[in-house]
Amino acid sequence: MKKTPEEIAADLNDIARRRRRPKPQKDLTPTATGGDVKGLLNRLQRLRADGNLPEYDYLDLKRQYEQQANIEVRQAQKEAQQKRTERLLAQADLNPEWVFENMDRDDPALSHHIDTAHHFINAFDHWEEKGGAAILIYGNFGTGKSTLAGAIAHDLIYQHQKSVIFQQWASVVDRLFFGVIEDQESRNQYRRALEEVDLLVLDEVAANRTRLAESQSSFLGHLLRRRRNLAKSVIIITNHDPQSLHRAVGDFCFEAIKAFHPVDMALLGPSRRPDIGDYRS
Repeated sequence: MKKTPEEIAADLNDIARRRRRPKPQKDLTPTATGGDVKGLLNRLQRLRADGNLPEYDYLDLKRQYEQQANIEVRQAQKEAQQKRTERLLAQADLNPEWVFENMDRDDPALSHHIDTAHHFINAFDHWEEKGGAAILIYGNFGTGKSTLAGAIAHDLIYQHQKSVIFQQWASVVDRLFFGVIEDQESRNQYRRALEEVDLLVLDEVAANRTRLAESQSSFLGHLLRRRRNLAKSVIIITNHDPQSLHRAVGDFCFEAIKAFHPVDMALLGPSRRPDIGDYRS
């Protein structure tokens, strides 16, 4: 049977009245809950009396927890550092043989330069605050220039987690001037990496050349100025002494090198590379 409007209105009022009626709340007063708490305490006492509930020292538990947490944090930090080191090494593309352990400290032509290199590494963060630093390593082919620079790069990666790019100057030229990197955006990313990496090592700059092409010397000058503005350090390796390097790269580029107040390392003498077969240099 269909309800009249008056009956429907009455039903709605009844529903609303029931919704407004407060629900009974559980009594949580100490008097009401005392029995539950007392029962729980009695149960804990029985378990302890039966030897099923060990005695706990809160301070000792806290110490053990903090010790375990510290171990886990150190392990996570170690794993993160190892992964970052692997990424940095892959980016740097260093010869794994270029380490200080493979250099002869008893060689009088090397010992002083090795000490200077370690000072550069230990003060690397200081150089960043002072606008970056530069090392100019020059000498004949095979005298250990690349090995010394690579050893510096390895230590900066392992000890200080610094980013490094080690590139032959000819490789930089090929990538940016001769289309080895074809995509413009990829070339821009490569150029930014050269500008922003913590340490840029340019090997064999102007090798066997009395004069760089104007476009190349201009690019190198601008690159060095950009790194100086960003307080980023650089190592330049060349077979030119400073005077002939000046002639090879021109005034604009050479002034950019001088702005770093570079430390000169002259590696002189015959080649330190092993002889091949019956050939003697």
